[in-house]
Amino acid sequence: MANKQALELLRKEQVDEFNKWVKLRRKETDKGVNLNEQDLSGLNLHYVDLRNARLNGANLRGIQLEGADLRKARLRGADLEGANLRDARLRGADLRDANLSKADLEQAKLKKVKSKGARFEGANLAGIAIPAEQQ
Repeated sequence: MANKQALELLRKEQVDEFNKWVKLRRKETDKGVNLNEQDLSGLNLHYVDLRNARLNGANLRGIQLEGADLRKARLRGADLEGANLRDARLRGADLRDANLSKADLEQAKLKKVKSKGARFEGANLAGIAIPAEQQ
């Protein structure tokens, strides 16, 4: 079940408040915020802290995540078409079967990501390296 407080803050694009909330939450639990199957398309969430977040199957089309922290986030089957992920940190993220078509991933950090079945058609991959075993 999605966390209502997290959804409310994100949908209002209150990134600073969300980041404070998630920092406090981390002191209580190491579980990531559950945002599975949620519609966050088109939101401006630059520099949001979504470490360990569960975003499997989420609609993230056109979302603005420049500089976001998505380390170890679970984005399996998520729709990130046209998303801005410039300078985002995705180390250890699960992108299997995700749609990253037309996404901007310039300078994104993709070390140790799982990307089997992910689609990158038309994506901007400038300045990144994807190891062969991850492609």
